[in-house]
Order: sequence, then C-alpha cells, then structure tokens
Amino acid sequence: MATIVIDAGHGGYDAGAVNGTRFEKNDNLRMALAVGERLQKCGIKVVYTRTSDVFVPLLERSRISNNNNADLFVSFHRNSASNPIANGVETLVYINASNKALQAAEALQQALVNAGVQSNRGVKRVNLSVLRETNAPAILLELGFINNEQDNVLFDTQFNTYADVIAQSLAKSVGVNCGGSGNGDTTPNATIRNIQSTLNARYGAGLSVDGIWGPLSQKALIRALQIELNMNYGAGLIVDGIFGPRTKAAIRNLSQGSRGNLVWILQAGLFVKGFETTLDSIFGANTANQVRAFQTANGLIADGIAGTNTFEALMR
Repeated sequence: MATIVIDAGHGGYDAGAVNGTRFEKNDNLRMALAVGERLQKCGIKVVYTRTSDVFVPLLERSRISNNNNADLFVSFHRNSASNPIANGVETLVYINASNKALQAAEALQQALVNAGVQSNRGVKRVNLSVLRETNAPAILLELGFINNEQDNVLFDTQFNTYADVIAQSLAKSVGVNCGGSGNGDTTPNATIRNIQSTLNARYGAGLSVDGIWGPLSQKALIRALQIELNMNYGAGLIVDGIFGPRTKAAIRNLSQGSRGNLVWILQAGLFVKGFETTLDSIFGANTANQVRAFQTANGLIADGIAGTNTFEALMR
C-alpha cells in the first residue's frame, strides 16, 4: 500500500500569511484534510503531520514522513505578496529534487492549471526545510495568493474540484488510479467502470460500478486472481482477496504471447496503478512495455515478465 504524508503548513500560533480574518493555516488544513480523505478512499495510506490547529516544528514534519517511509510528501500552503495583484498557483521542489519529486510536482501543477487558476507560476526549485530534510520525494503546493481576492474566490468556489484533481494527481504519482485522469478531469473513469462491471459479471464481486478505484475494488481484483489460479492450476487458495504468501507462491509467469483471464487481471492491475493498457486479455507489445515501466517504477527487474514480485507489487 502506498503511503502519502499530507502536511498542512503552519498551525497553532503560526498563522502563516494573513488577509484580515483569513489565516493561511486554516486554508491549508481544510485542503489537506479534503485531499487526504479522497486518497484514503482510493486505498492509499495517509499520514497527516497535523489534523487540528496545532503548531508542528518543521523538522518534526520531515521526521513524521521519514519514520513512515512515505512514498510522497506533500505540503499545503497559500502564497502571499505585498502587491495584491500577484496571483496564481505554483509548486515547489528542493533545489536538488529527485526526478520522481519533479515529475510529481509537474503533474500536480498541470492538473491544477487544467482545472482553472488565475495564472500558472510553474514549478520552482527552492531550499526549504520540509523539502530538504524529507527522504521521500517532496513537493510544496502554493494554492493561490491569500492577499488576492480572485485567488480566494477560486479557492472557495473551486475547493472540491481542486481537492479532486490534487488527490488524483498525487495518487497517480504513487501508481494508483484514483478516478479521473489526474490532469483536471474529475469524472469517474470509464475503463475502471468496465473493470468493475467485468469483476461483477465474471467473479460475482458485487461492486458499485462508480468508476472510482478503492479498497473494495482492489480486493475484488485479488479475489479474481485467486479464483483463476484455483480454476486453472488447482492452487487450492482461500478466496479472501488478500495477497498473502500462498497466493504469491501460486502465481504463474505471464509474458508476451500469453492470453486469457490472468492476462486481463494483469492488465486491469496495471491500469488502476496508472499504467494504461488495453484490456484485451492478450499480452502484446504494449502490455510488455507497461509491465517494464511498472517494474522500473517499483524498483523491480524490468524484464517485461509478470511474475511473483510484479503481481505482489500490483496487488498491494
């Protein structure tokens, strides 16, 4: 299970930027909690640095992320400037950021631009403690200027849209398809609907066909895998939707030229992790390429063969 640390900037006696009765710390917390809730519904483990109006030292925020071996760290902020004309959204990374952090930042920035912002201020490299001291790929989002009234209007009226696209983009950065495209599309995903429908029809999963991939859908996919292993290879697995040692040991290698329902399960697992494949039950060149891309992203040997370790990473 992927882990994302959600950091609501400032808090307690540290109000952050202020515009009259509007405090940055409150906006940060509202958005952080909304995004975290959406990520949890998609089966991602969320760890918050704060969930209430308390002060958390900068190094403690990084320590929380490091102790939880996070896959991604995201800090939420609002910007401020002496000139009230200043506006727009920007995403920050450390000056020596990893490629993964930079890619996550660029994807997030583009998702918000597509959703609608006053101006695109781009991705910038900075030397900030929470980015520098955090082991995981770390990004900091400046979601509009608190001293610009139109940015505040957008923050309030587009709040749910922003929370949706932020969650979708962050999820995709850790290999989870959380509905939509992660690029500003907030509609449920039609392919995920198709996967859910097939799981219902073929394996009696009883899922809500809502186009949003969450823990119940993931468990149904594992059950489908166990059923197929039992039917085709006599694996004798308990069909419980839990990818444990016995299920892992029963996996059969799939490679280019393989066909059948196990290939479909592989393709569905790739798709919901953000590696788009055609669900045709045929292990062709595109599926092989997506398997290699998934293996590379998860620190596996990129041989294009879907074996025990690849399936374990797909099903967690």
